[in-house]
Amino acid sequence: MPGSSAETQFECTRPAASTDKFRNSDLEEFETISNATEQIGRLELVHLEAIAEDATIHENISLASSRIFSFLDCVNQQSLPAEVAPQILAIFAKLFSVTFLATVFEQRKILHRIAAQSLADEPGPAAVICWVDAFLFKLGDTTITVASGVSLAPPFPGSAELRAEDGLRAASQLPSNWHSVARVIASDQASPAAKRLALRLTFAAFVLGPRLCSGSEQMPFEIVEVLERCISQTRAAGFSASRTASREHQKAEKRAQVRPHTLGCLLNILQNILHPDDSVACLQLVTPPEELDPAQTILLRWGDTVSWCWETWDDHRIANAESVVFLASCFTLQRPMNREHLEQTAMWLRHFESVRFLPVNIDYSLAVSTASSIALLRVLHYVVLSLSTLPLAAGPPSVPWELVSKACCFAAESMRHLLWNPKEDERWIVSGLCKCLLSLFVLLAPANDEELAVHDYILEALSLANADTLHICMAHVQEDDVLRFSARLNKRLVAVKNFVSESLEQTRPLNLIRTTLNLAVIVWFSGTHGCILRESVAPLLSNVVKILLQEGTPGLVSEILGDAILTASSAARKDPSFIDENRESLWQFAITSSSSELSIASSFAHYIITSEILCNSLYCAEAWTYFSEILLLILKHHYIEEQEPLALLICPTLCAALIRLLQADATSTQFMLSTPFTLNLCADLKSVCEGDGSGKYLAFMKERLNKIGFCLLDQIRNSLSQGATSETTLERSQIPMQLTFYRMYGGSHLVFIPEM
Repeated sequence: MPGSSAETQFECTRPAASTDKFRNSDLEEFETISNATEQIGRLELVHLEAIAEDATIHENISLASSRIFSFLDCVNQQSLPAEVAPQILAIFAKLFSVTFLATVFEQRKILHRIAAQSLADEPGPAAVICWVDAFLFKLGDTTITVASGVSLAPPFPGSAELRAEDGLRAASQLPSNWHSVARVIASDQASPAAKRLALRLTFAAFVLGPRLCSGSEQMPFEIVEVLERCISQTRAAGFSASRTASREHQKAEKRAQVRPHTLGCLLNILQNILHPDDSVACLQLVTPPEELDPAQTILLRWGDTVSWCWETWDDHRIANAESVVFLASCFTLQRPMNREHLEQTAMWLRHFESVRFLPVNIDYSLAVSTASSIALLRVLHYVVLSLSTLPLAAGPPSVPWELVSKACCFAAESMRHLLWNPKEDERWIVSGLCKCLLSLFVLLAPANDEELAVHDYILEALSLANADTLHICMAHVQEDDVLRFSARLNKRLVAVKNFVSESLEQTRPLNLIRTTLNLAVIVWFSGTHGCILRESVAPLLSNVVKILLQEGTPGLVSEILGDAILTASSAARKDPSFIDENRESLWQFAITSSSSELSIASSFAHYIITSEILCNSLYCAEAWTYFSEILLLILKHHYIEEQEPLALLICPTLCAALIRLLQADATSTQFMLSTPFTLNLCADLKSVCEGDGSGKYLAFMKERLNKIGFCLLDQIRNSLSQGATSETTLERSQIPMQLTFYRMYGGSHLVFIPEM
């Protein structure tokens, strides 16, 4: 029927390129991809009934199939450049769709019927195949190539034809309907080749397809039943082969642990994929392979198998559960790190709901689950066990630094997930992570900036825990005789002191000093006494203060160590044995700092709030001017971009520091209030506290200053009128503080932020 509507519809989309042009080996890759995409769309437009009646459409189908075959061959041979990967995946999203596969199976049914009619008079048996069978065979191979990144090219010349013939025989055994293909996987009549092809096509349609195109269909429930039968058959075949081998060798082999349920067989399959040559007893759990074979690649990268394994085997008491730990190590090493949040300021705005309006996108697409946190905890536990047997300050020869780095980074994500909405039955996971991270900090000896970043991941995770949790964890790590936490930490403090010199110009020694001081802050914040010896930390603090005040010291030293020394000095006051020997020097350094250094301003404000004794009147007046200027700039929305969230969060700390300064003697108070900033500060502060909070910035500012802002205004008013301290002053005990770790302008900082 030359004039049929089906032919007209098909001809409207016929490409201008000819078959010869498409088969030209010099055809550019983009044209190949474009033609293949065009042919895919055209095949779905063909009216199926017209195929049997109109022979002219066969030529068009042949042209379309040849272009698709050429594209699949290029992918299988990995001859397409990596730059066109998005276009390739877009094509496979269509190739792997259930709709397209159902369409080609319908075409296959009609073409088989046409071929069978022409062979009706031929003697002897014959296998009927068509272009769809060849397509299914090639698509099965391409599925493995796409999923694993490894080509299934023949290992030696001459085997390609034999392999293609076997593939066509396997495709010819598939049922006529697409929806029946999955049943072949567990069929007793199908050949192993047909089962493999059916499994590959099902994997492509229901695992790869949904990952490449979110609108793909979900896996039908009957496929789960088919897979269960297939697993049972695999288990039975394995037991049978094992029994036969034992009889042939006539020796008593170690009998595999027989489990009556499918989960046992699945765990055995997992072991055969991950470590086929190593038993659980001799497995190096935290030394995963750097390069994966195709089976391991598919297991780790596609579908939800890994998360399902974590959910299923989350109890370490299960036999051979070490394989799940090895799975977690492999997944951790292969998983790319989400470095985007490392450059964002707002990852530390976890407790402040109102701050989410700020122009910072917090990506929780990789939000972890409880099961994945347990799996990560077990990996960290074995890392600690492996490193704790090494001598002091020795590097980890058996544990890859990349694994340790990623595990600590993901631990911060897990802590954030667990503490965002804390549950009582998950507290043990938080405590376990804190113990492992505390241990790792003193066990690791970083040799470069990348390895030093592990300390920042650890500090970020530990800063998320509260003081009570940290206190309990500190007690546990101190009791570990093998770890010797206190001895290692004090030795680190003494060693770091030697890095402090008058010519510090490199970031690595500066960051090593900063991270060591930050860990000391966490120890003091937890309320743990006796862990840090005064003779170990006092020289370090004094040397850092000395170098900060040294004339000609590079600004880099102040940027990295300025807030660290102030935060450490204020946190150390929780230790009764600590004596603040650097009070005036710290005041001198802080009040001469730039108003753009908000981390120093925040740390200095907390240092003043926790001070029992203030410095002389001149220092107090200069500190008043320093804080008033910065608070005025915050009220006027001077700080933008990365500084904006930090400015909003520290404004209550600045108000509390100003209130503390007003508690000095009357002479100092009158001298402070006579500064030119006071009137402007009172006017702007009153405007914000009593205003309607129009605009998101002012609304959040008003929320943060709701109570302490009025206290500061009352204190100033009473001091001006009476020359005495107001009874409405906010006491220091009424300002709960939390440790906050944040990154800004490529640097890392640990400061105290009010929880109000």
